[in-house]
Amino acid sequence: MLKYIGENPLRGGLFVGLAIGAPHFLLPVEWSIAIAALTLVFIAGIYVGFAIMNGREKAFATETSVAVTFSLLGLGGLLFSAWFIPIGLVGHAIWDMIHHRKSHLLAEVPTWYIPFCIVIDVVLAVVLAISWIV
Repeated sequence: MLKYIGENPLRGGLFVGLAIGAPHFLLPVEWSIAIAALTLVFIAGIYVGFAIMNGREKAFATETSVAVTFSLLGLGGLLFSAWFIPIGLVGHAIWDMIHHRKSHLLAEVPTWYIPFCIVIDVVLAVVLAISWIV
């Protein structure tokens, strides 16, 4: 599966985004929101892992602070409005795009990972919005 994703990250991201999102149509809304908030936190934390692998302190500090920001959006989705979560996912897609620019402040990630994650973020945001409106 990973080899397939590396060869076609857009299709892989679509598959994973739909696979993660589809169960939300079957869940009670409260559960869906809680799981979506945790998913946003997990997605944001992946770059922290990349920064640890890179071993650069500035990248670790940057990625950790950004992950905390997205985690707060997830918490905001639980406490205030569920719409903080899809907004956070779209924001994370933008953060993914920023990783195309190489910087000593950002974690180095595999080239296939960026488009893969962008598609997951956007697909999941749309699926959540649809499932919560329906």
